This record gives sequence, C-alpha cells and structure tokens, in this order.
Amino acid sequence: MSEASETGGAKPRLYHAPPSYYSMIARLALAEGGVPYERVFVDIHFRLSQEQPDYVRLNPNMTVPTLVLADRVLDQSRDIAEYAFGVNEATVGAEAKAWLDLHYALPIEELTFGLFLARSRLARIMVPKVLARVHRHLLKHAAETPDLAAVYRARAEVFAKRLRIFDPAAAGPLAERRRAQAIDILERMERALSDGRATLTPPAYGVADTILTVFLARVAFVGLGAEISGRPALERYWRAMQARPSFAVADIWTRAHILRMLKGILFDRA
Repeated sequence: MSEASETGGAKPRLYHAPPSYYSMIARLALAEGGVPYERVFVDIHFRLSQEQPDYVRLNPNMTVPTLVLADRVLDQSRDIAEYAFGVNEATVGAEAKAWLDLHYALPIEELTFGLFLARSRLARIMVPKVLARVHRHLLKHAAETPDLAAVYRARAEVFAKRLRIFDPAAAGPLAERRRAQAIDILERMERALSDGRATLTPPAYGVADTILTVFLARVAFVGLGAEISGRPALERYWRAMQARPSFAVADIWTRAHILRMLKGILFDRA
C-alpha cells in the first residue's frame, strides 16, 4: 500500500481498491459532490494490505473504502457518500433514506459470490480456500500484534462466518435468495422511474442516485444485465447515469478488468 502525503490541511485521502463495490460508491459520491481527494490504492487481494497494522489503526474493520479527513475518519461507504453530498442521517430526506436503507439491507458480497459459486465449479473449490487463508492470516496477525490482537480476532471471526455462509453445498439457495432481493430493488426502481423522473429523488441528482448507480453496475457485473434492459424506465435511467462524466471519473466497473487489476497490484497504485 503506497502512502500519500499526510492530511493536515491537505485534500482528504481515500484508501480504496478499484474493483471494490463500496470503493466505487465512495469514488462516485466524491466525484458527484465535487470533493477533491487523494487516492491511495489498497491491494485487498494478494498483499492483503488492509490487514497491515498501519491500515488497521485507521480502519479496524479492515475494509475499503476509508476516507481520512482532517478531523475524522469515515470507514463506511454510506457515511462517505452522505459526506460528499453534505447531508447526514438527519438531513438526507425520507425518500433518499428509504432507498439507502433498501440498498444496504442487501449483502452485496452474498449476491456477487453466491452467483459466482453457483455458476463455477472452480469458484466452489477456490473461494473456501481463499477465505480459510485470510482467516489464518488474521489469527497470525493477532499473535504477532498484541495491541491489535482483539481487533484481528474479531475480524477472523467474520471470515469464519463467511466460510459457513459461502459453503459450496449451499451456493444455489444463497444465490437465489440474493438474486431475488436484487431483482426486488430493480422492480422498485422501475416503478419509481416509470413516471419519467430523471433521478430517483427529484428534483436533482442525489446520494441515492450515486449508490443505486453502483448497484446497477454490480447487477451488470454479475451477469444480470438483462434484468435492467428488460425494464424500460430503468434502462433509460441506467443509460443516463452511465453518460454522466462522474461515471468514468469514478472508474465504475460493469465487468471484470483482470489486466487492470493486476497492473494496480503489481505497481501498487490506482
């Protein structure tokens, strides 16, 4: 993980991983909110940089994104998105809050990996091995870093739970449950947008549009793009969201870019 300049008075620093779902939410929100920031690449796949003690002290959840501000650290994509738009839980508005609550009720990793496991025999072999490897690393960090031992053990328990959730024998039912949940969100979006509105919470583009745009990108990424194109109002909205300059600036992934991901890992930069 390459370290950028310290914050004191400088631009906020965003620790992120390009293909990470929640990193994309943060990047898109910051782009739409016009917030200048400095990007710091975190290799969450090979070097497992999110487990290094310096990063753990910033974000004990060992997740991305993390936004370091002059006066605080935000380690949840929802908080970062609300910060970028200058709103918070109390001021975001009832309609936008309902969309955010609906979105964050879906465990997006269970949609992504549930479908991946259900479709791929190789994934059913490799995913449990990768999860077990991370679990071992976390326990090793706990033994080697006494002041963070409790944090590492708590995170290890998260991965022990994931090993149970992503049991290959249960991949089919898991994928179907999360697919149904995702399609319910798409259907709700279709109904809302069918009155011709340009954004989810008129009159202007807002935080709900940012988060649901990334959700649509993930729907396309996991091979469910037909569920968007089969809904005319949603398809119109999706095309409009992709045409916004922020979509390219924020580097929103609608498909895997293996070579780009490897380049980022090898050269340790976004």
